[in-house]
Amino acid sequence: MPELGRFARELRALLWKPTVEREVDDELAHHLERLEAELRARGVAPAEARAQARARFGDPARIGAECREIGRSRDRAYRRTRWLEELAQDARYALRQLRASPRFTLVAVLTLAIGLGASTTIFGIADAVLLRPLPFLEPDRLAIVWEETPSRQAFSVSEPNYLDWAARTRRFSRVAAFAGRTANLMSDAGPEQLVGAGATHGFFPVLGVAPILGRTFTPEETAPGGDQRVAVLSHDLWQQRFAGDPRILERTVQLDGVRYRVIGVMPRGFDFPGQVQVWTPLAPSMSWPRADRRMDAMIGRLAPGATEEQARRELSAIAAQLARDHPTSNTDWGARVRPLTEWYVSPEMRARVVTLLVAVGLLLAMACANVASLLLARATARERQMAVRAALGAGRGRIVRQLLTESVLLSLLGGAVGVALSAAAVPLVRRTGSAAIPLLSTMRLDWRVLGFALAACVVTGLVFGLAPAARLARAASPSRRARTGTGPALHALLRSGTRLADAGAMRNVLIVGSVALATLMLVSAGLVGGSFLRLMRVDLGFSSEQVLTGSIVLPEDRYQPAQVVAFFDQLTERLRGLPGVRAVGATNIAPYGGGNTAMGWAALGREPANRSEYPIASWRAVTTGYFPALGITLRQGRLYDASDASAPRGSERTLVISETLARRAWPNAPAVGQRLRLGNGQTARVIGVVSDARLLAVDSAPAPTIYFSQSRFAFPSMWLTIRATGDAAALTAAVRREVAALDPTLPVARVQPLAQLVSDATAQPRLTVLVFGLFATAALALAAVGLYGLIAFGVAQRTREIGVQLALGAQPRRVVRGVLARGVRLAVVGVVIGGAGAYVTAGALRAILFQTEPTDPLTFAAVGAVLLLVAGAASVGPARRAARLDPVLALRSE
Repeated sequence: MPELGRFARELRALLWKPTVEREVDDELAHHLERLEAELRARGVAPAEARAQARARFGDPARIGAECREIGRSRDRAYRRTRWLEELAQDARYALRQLRASPRFTLVAVLTLAIGLGASTTIFGIADAVLLRPLPFLEPDRLAIVWEETPSRQAFSVSEPNYLDWAARTRRFSRVAAFAGRTANLMSDAGPEQLVGAGATHGFFPVLGVAPILGRTFTPEETAPGGDQRVAVLSHDLWQQRFAGDPRILERTVQLDGVRYRVIGVMPRGFDFPGQVQVWTPLAPSMSWPRADRRMDAMIGRLAPGATEEQARRELSAIAAQLARDHPTSNTDWGARVRPLTEWYVSPEMRARVVTLLVAVGLLLAMACANVASLLLARATARERQMAVRAALGAGRGRIVRQLLTESVLLSLLGGAVGVALSAAAVPLVRRTGSAAIPLLSTMRLDWRVLGFALAACVVTGLVFGLAPAARLARAASPSRRARTGTGPALHALLRSGTRLADAGAMRNVLIVGSVALATLMLVSAGLVGGSFLRLMRVDLGFSSEQVLTGSIVLPEDRYQPAQVVAFFDQLTERLRGLPGVRAVGATNIAPYGGGNTAMGWAALGREPANRSEYPIASWRAVTTGYFPALGITLRQGRLYDASDASAPRGSERTLVISETLARRAWPNAPAVGQRLRLGNGQTARVIGVVSDARLLAVDSAPAPTIYFSQSRFAFPSMWLTIRATGDAAALTAAVRREVAALDPTLPVARVQPLAQLVSDATAQPRLTVLVFGLFATAALALAAVGLYGLIAFGVAQRTREIGVQLALGAQPRRVVRGVLARGVRLAVVGVVIGGAGAYVTAGALRAILFQTEPTDPLTFAAVGAVLLLVAGAASVGPARRAARLDPVLALRSE
């Protein structure tokens, strides 16, 4: 009985072991007595011998203190070593147990891998999008400010208004402004269009980001008339186009045909306000008309002690004062202040990520429930093993620790597989969602995410292992009573050989809970999937197939308005002559290409008294071939033609408008021939009405839209729209060649099929439905595995009972019915509970659904039917095995 002997020795050592203080006192006293005895043996008087012994020995108090500290350190080291040794023993024992049951280990590890892998991936998304601080100094003190239109929409900031805000605000310690720009970089590799931004001198200090090389802009460089031919490069541009040249500050770059002196390089990862490669000075001026010259937004750092609400009230007060000072341009205009973090992560995006976190938590709970059910089933076979260990001296705590070590080890194995799955999924998630979620591109499996995975493994292992461990510990406790003479349980247990754990009720609860969670997940996935299908079927109002797009920006220094019109006329004419081209157009903003332009309008003769009350419409500058290229249908009148382009300057404008705008302006009359009063006071005559098109967002209603002729509204930055007879992407090289033939310094950027822009516009819902679909599939698989395991184990438990039934003449069909009924019964209970939970919580999904009710009865019914079918399928195998049992063998089985 080596185990019992070791336990007895340890117990005796624990009970009779002297304390460190007592050990030290006894040892010191022993040495003093021995020294004193030696002195007395030499003839020294007892009192003198005692004094000399103390003098020779030294200070007993000091020596005792040192010895006691040494003793305590020894005990601590011993306990630590012993704990580690026992942990290593438990781990080795757990590995042997898992190797002894390879099928159980495989199923449990794969189950946990699904839950932990999904949890790690979703935590990685949340970490990148929500949890990591923005790469700025004290980002929670930063705010972004737009102007607010009379219809309460955010709008770009007027340069004079910005200067007034900057001069009058006291709630912001520093402010700056920026405006998106594109710049054509000419290098040895040819022309390249860069994403640029104009920034005032306070831009970088407000954000609290310093360059890694050189400096940023000075006030003189961002003042009207200052030296503005300086540039700050992003780290990526510096590395990719200039090979990280350390002498870059001595070089110049050619942007739009003009030499710019490089004065700084920003650190890696800094690209505010989004994928910017080069920053140039922005010099707002009070001399511009307040309604015309605008920048993207203002950013500000809150002053010490100031709050966002105080800043909002202050800017609103300043806007109200500006409205009184400049009623023509500022009446009813306000200021909209938002935290900069909200600009990165919108409330809708935050809701999507939080919803995913909740979903993955449910999936992990399902995995825990299924593995706990498997462990409970396995615990039955280990009851006698635990009883014997208890009889040999293992206490309940020791048994629980051993079992929890097994469950945590199992969880770590599942976590390792899950992390591998997550590592494979991260690139897919980044590719799918980074176009619509800016911060998702920073997602990676770093130590933060791996630390979460490790913590999730440990907690998960403890959660699903606790119930089986407690169950086995209770089963083992009677043996202790038997050993101590207080009960006969061990003897009875060993003799019977068939005592089974009464854990059926708990397993039923776990399986019902698992099915309920699966119902919740499947209903959510069904709602999100149905919403996505409706989104994909929505009529965009144009056809994106076989259409190629590309951006061209003409430098304003070299292209005056007449030259802009002439350039695009010549280019579209050349492109129309290419083989495989059906139609060629151009517009200032491609569908879902980012940005918008808007203006007020009113039907002539029915204008509101105040111009600030004009309704707002989007507007586009388009060439004559734009509508055929996108497949936008003419409903009334005509499209633009040569007569509009040749109309003399100063003549009345002509307009093509959308159906929605026509219905709102003249609900009971044809729109062609009618006149609109525009927000700038000019009038224009409607010559055509075209079908509505969703140009801003796939999931929003078509906005009322005004299409201006590009020949009358020369816009230097345009998107080509080329409809091909076949594969549109095959025209890329030909398009670049034709542009270079007109101007070899002009690059064509973002050349891509229009279908790609549409796809990017649905990246967020697509990512959501992808993740929910994966969760739902995993939840369905977990529910099926859990039901199958429970039914199969129930059949194994009832082998003798079924054998008796068959021996007494029961028909196999009746046995099959009984087994199937049990599985379906549990599934029905789970579906009802899960359905009720889904009905109560479905409202939380409303924010991410499109044209779908959160309580859609068809989805609920379909999910219930699918789960019942799965439950029936999972029960078929065990039912058939039960029906084929040999009664004789069954009666002999234990």
